Amino acid sequence: MTGQGPPADTDGGPAAQRAADRLALALEDVGFDVGQAFPMLHSGVSSDGLGFVELGRVTREVAWSLAVVLAEAARRGVTL
Repeated sequence: MTGQGPPADTDGGPAAQRAADRLALALEDVGFDVGQAFPMLHSGVSSDGLGFVELGRVTREVAWSLAVVLAEAARRGVTL
């Protein structure tokens, strides 16, 4: 899965929400229970009008598992 870039940030909140939804689906696709592993995953709009996605705080186990998944993707040549 090489790359499509993120949606343009011209619509702030909606684009950030789509990005958060896509991230949640991708995390579920690789085996994470997003509600458990990333309970604070959300999107919003900053005071300067830019959309953002926040992962929140995760346990060390979740961080380790995410690092393993990303390292394996990189090893297989999956890049942006």
